[in-house]
Amino acid sequence: AEESAESKESAVGKGLGIKETPDAKGAAAAPAEHEAKLKEKDAKIKELQQDQVLYAKADLQNIQRRSSEEKTQASDFAITKFARDLTASLDVLQLALKSVPEALRQAPKELPSEDPRRAVAELYDGVELTSKSIRDMLARHGVTTYDPTGEKFDPVLHEALYQAPVPGKEPGSVLECSKLGFMIKGRVLRAAQVGVVQ
Repeated sequence: AEESAESKESAVGKGLGIKETPDAKGAAAAPAEHEAKLKEKDAKIKELQQDQVLYAKADLQNIQRRSSEEKTQASDFAITKFARDLTASLDVLQLALKSVPEALRQAPKELPSEDPRRAVAELYDGVELTSKSIRDMLARHGVTTYDPTGEKFDPVLHEALYQAPVPGKEPGSVLECSKLGFMIKGRVLRAAQVGVVQ
């Protein structure tokens, strides 16, 4: 009886006392088929792992790109509040320049230094240089001015102060610009204050 039990031991069991069953006989009969299935599953697992690695790399690159864009954007717009404050100072300087009559803006150099006309002309030049210096500094940081006079009114870029009927002018166009508009890196920092043709 022992001999018959040993003869029924599976070749797969290799003397471990495992008896042959109908399933074990099928497995022993088709080891190549099982080997192929294992290789197929291993290949599928490897492919899935490679896909996961690629997705993880893509996610990391996207995070790095977004982080870099956000950092750039934050530095681009970090001066927004400061620039907005400077635009108010520029407005005051422009009002000061406009208040000087044209005749006093250019005084002849032969006037004595005590002459008030020469003092006003020199003061005008100093205010003009200060205004230009501030505009240049803002421009270096991506802040630009725009005067929309004659353009079509755009509520995103312009703030309408008044409307007036003007014969010969296209309705909806900007008649005059009371305060220049300012842009920072393509965004509106301050809308231009304008009068619009009715």
